[in-house]
Amino acid sequence: MRRALGIWQAIMMILLISGMMIVVLKYASISAKHVANTYISEQNELFLNSAIEQALLAIAFHDRTSGCLGSFSPPDVTVRGITYHADVTITRYYLQEGSQDLALCPTLGYAIKPGSALSHGMALLEIRSSASKGITRLKTTVRRTLQQP
Repeated sequence: MRRALGIWQAIMMILLISGMMIVVLKYASISAKHVANTYISEQNELFLNSAIEQALLAIAFHDRTSGCLGSFSPPDVTVRGITYHADVTITRYYLQEGSQDLALCPTLGYAIKPGSALSHGMALLEIRSSASKGITRLKTTVRRTLQQP
């Protein structure tokens, strides 16, 4: 009589191997979702940094005779079906006492003493950047930063 695997042993080996394959596929699925989420998060962060730079340029080129720039929205960018949108709110300008800029910016301007360690012309920005696909918001990032335009 030949020695061979019984039918029950063969079924148990098939179940064991298929169970291991299910675990491998589950981890592959988790890894793919993590990579996709990381990609969206990093792209949103890059768009947020770009929005800060565009807001600084908008502040620099703004005609101050009509007052200081209070908010800025860069154009939306759509990549691979994901739309990146940002809103920049300029909450305060730090300007030296007696400067022409402070006189032109009465609502958002905050006076600092001349000769202090604080620099003239700083702006406090609050940036809200979001990535969305259709009506579903995927990622939102909020950052406050003090910049000198």
